[in-house]
Amino acid sequence: MPDASLKKKTFDYYKALYAIASEVDSMEALEKELAALVKGTAEAMGAKGCSIFLLTEDGASLIRGASYGISARYIGRVWTVELDALTMETLKGEPRIIRDATTDPRVKQHHAQIKMEGIASIASVPLIVQGKVIGVLRLYTDRPTEFSAADVAFLSGVANLGASAISRDQVITAIGQQYEHRLREKSEELAKLAEARNKLIESVSVVAHDLKAPLAAIQSYFGVMLGGYAGELNEKQRQMIERSSIRIDGLLNLISDLLDISRIEMGQVAKEMETISLPDILKGPLEDAKTLVDKQNIVLTVDAPPDLPPVRGSPARLKQVFRNLLGNAVKFTPGGGTISVKISESDGEIVCKVRDTGIGIPAEDIPRIFNDFYRASNAKDISGTGLGLSIVKKIVEAHKGEIQATSPCPETGKGSEFTFTLPLADFPPTQGEKEISTQAN
Repeated sequence: MPDASLKKKTFDYYKALYAIASEVDSMEALEKELAALVKGTAEAMGAKGCSIFLLTEDGASLIRGASYGISARYIGRVWTVELDALTMETLKGEPRIIRDATTDPRVKQHHAQIKMEGIASIASVPLIVQGKVIGVLRLYTDRPTEFSAADVAFLSGVANLGASAISRDQVITAIGQQYEHRLREKSEELAKLAEARNKLIESVSVVAHDLKAPLAAIQSYFGVMLGGYAGELNEKQRQMIERSSIRIDGLLNLISDLLDISRIEMGQVAKEMETISLPDILKGPLEDAKTLVDKQNIVLTVDAPPDLPPVRGSPARLKQVFRNLLGNAVKFTPGGGTISVKISESDGEIVCKVRDTGIGIPAEDIPRIFNDFYRASNAKDISGTGLGLSIVKKIVEAHKGEIQATSPCPETGKGSEFTFTLPLADFPPTQGEKEISTQAN
């Protein structure tokens, strides 16, 4: 006579289902989740073993997803299972019970193999996701068993857990595949944008270079005319030529800035690297700034110890950084104000600060102050290309440094403070690079 139940003692299926769900939920990989599920189910029901089979995409066969309690010999024979009558019935969406697996014709495996494995009864339950059967869960007992309604309900609950785990994994896999596909698309788009950007930079460089020569020639002729070397000019003619000369100066400055950007973007800074002393680099820009501040009655102070450690950098480009920052400070600081430059060492890098007591930068403009062609809202009436600070940022970053703007200056409560850092020259120069302490021009 078959047993009335799998266990003689009353079994708390709700507690078992909760324990299995907790175990499955703690696993990260689907393979481990299914392994925990079949093991927990077999142990909870006191059965010989348990397996989960997944339906192949073509629906022609089953592939074993996980198995517990079945010998390696038997597992090897049934790794891929054809759709026997038992499977076909289960795939219709209803549980099926085989009380005597050694004689029931619905079981595909040879009955001798089943006897050798010690399997007496089989319960087969569908795995269903959103109304679609995706596989089956099979429980094997080693004695003839009458599966009660509670037994079947418990197995159906376990099957739902398995189906949820598989569905979740499929969703994650699908999302991952979609993400990878989108990532490839975006990478291709970025590559195309980078290629287009490089072509644009090259085109801008060529056009700017071609424009600079004729404009410089025109400016030279204006100088000759304004100097009286081409004959006397009346006042109206002089005013027209002076205004035109100012416009030409603006165009030449814009072209120079565009050429600088294109050269920096194309990696020229790296080719100009040397071991240099930053206080020495500062000397030339300071001389230029002193000429301007003397005319405007602005006090200029400098704190740049000559014994500071060297940095690796492009002398010409770092001079450009100081010239741009000092030029801006002079431009936006009224007479009677102060400008200060301080260079120091801190935490393995050189820190440079340029401060002024000028008109400052509105808070809403600071996040965009280093953007190409951006001009602060309180500087619209002051001449400039809007590229000076953008070039400064590109140069500093090409030196593996950082720059930031603060307004008002924390020290004075007025104007602005620009701070940029450069790493120390703690590595030897590459072949062909010079080790010099560059003197200011």
